[in-house]
Amino acid sequence: MSNLYLHYVLDLWFEYKVKPHLKGEAWLIRYVDDFVVCFQHRSDAERFLNVLPKRLDKFGLSLELDKTRLVQFGRFAHRQKKRPETVYFLGFTHYCTRNQKGNFMVGRKTEKTRLWRSFDKFKTLLRRIRHDPLHEQLTAINRRLQGHYAYYGMGGNFYSLCKVYRFVGRYWRKMLGSRSRKGKVTWEMFNRLKQIMPLLRPRINISFWKMQSMSVL
Repeated sequence: MSNLYLHYVLDLWFEYKVKPHLKGEAWLIRYVDDFVVCFQHRSDAERFLNVLPKRLDKFGLSLELDKTRLVQFGRFAHRQKKRPETVYFLGFTHYCTRNQKGNFMVGRKTEKTRLWRSFDKFKTLLRRIRHDPLHEQLTAINRRLQGHYAYYGMGGNFYSLCKVYRFVGRYWRKMLGSRSRKGKVTWEMFNRLKQIMPLLRPRINISFWKMQSMSVL
């Protein structure tokens, strides 16, 4: 319903009513009710931010003020500021950085609150299944890891995936050791178990090259 409603309220309005009156280029990126709007000129961004609440109010909608802000972002901001601001969108923190050749690029990593939320979800899962047979535990854990990697496995985010992988390993060992009073599991025992029943390792599903080709399309 959000996609249908905002297609008319926001997408078409921005394309046909807003963009023709701007000085420079502009893009709207939206997923359901979350969106980021990019402007070439700051004056265009400020004008849009002034009229947007009025447009939404006509349809009984309003902005989430805690999530709404004007950010200077991109290669020029990276040149001018030592620590440019970051953009939070769809569970990722987008930040300005450079690639191995020294050219500007947009980096991304799992947003901090989303990372801690993932930790909590794995904790809940591992507590719930700790008395299940080991092969069933492994299946459930790897299924959850696969889903996490599928969403957050974007180029530049490998370190965040490794954080989740290491956390799951440590907490699984802790839960296995809590199954009985005499059930302490040493790291040596746990590493032998992982050789037989390996946890799904982090992997990038969308590489930098694929993201580049998608952005060109």
